[in-house]
Amino acid sequence: MKRYLLLLLALFFAALNFNIVLKPLQLVTGGTQGIALLLNHISKLSPALLIFLINIITLIISYFTLSKTVTYGTIIASFAYPLFVKITSIIPLFSVVTKYFLLFSIVAGIVCGFTGGYIYQLGFSSGGINTINLLVNKYFKIKVAVSNFLINTIIILLGSFFFGIRNGLYSVIIILISSFIINYLLKKNRFVMGKRV
Repeated sequence: MKRYLLLLLALFFAALNFNIVLKPLQLVTGGTQGIALLLNHISKLSPALLIFLINIITLIISYFTLSKTVTYGTIIASFAYPLFVKITSIIPLFSVVTKYFLLFSIVAGIVCGFTGGYIYQLGFSSGGINTINLLVNKYFKIKVAVSNFLINTIIILLGSFFFGIRNGLYSVIIILISSFIINYLLKKNRFVMGKRV
C-alpha cells in the first residue's frame, strides 16, 4: 500500500509541475503531456481529458500487445495522473513564473526528473508514450532510449513550431535536466523496475 501511495504522491507533484510551470509557459517537453499541450492548443480541449484519452488508448494497446506486467504497472498512473492534472488546474497562474522563464524551466526539469525517476524506482511506468516506445522496441527492435529520443524530438519540434523556438530551446533544457536526474537516481540506487539489483 505504501508503494502505491508514494506513486500517487509523485504523480500529484508531476501534475502540479504541469499546471504551474509547463502549461503556463507552453513548454512542450515530449511525452503524453507534450502531445496534450499541442492538442490543447489546436482543439482547446482540456489537457486532463487529452492525457486521459491518450493513456486509455495506449493502455488498451499495451494489454493486447505487451506483457500483462507492463500493462498493470501503468494502470494507476493512466487514471491518476490526468485526474491530478484536472484537480490542480484550478490553481491560478502565478505571474512570477512567466517573469523568470529560465529559472522555472530549470525547476520544471528538476521536478520532472525526480518524479519520473521515483516512479521508475517504485516499479511503475507513467504509460502513454512510454508504451509506444516499448512497442517500437518489440516489433522493430529499436532500443527504447532511441525511440524515446526520436518521438520526443518530433513532439518538441512541433512545439517549437506552434509556440516558438525559444520555448523549444527551454523544453530541451528541461529534458536534459530531467534525463540527467533520472539516470543518476537509477544508477545510484541501481533500480530496475522497482527492484534493487
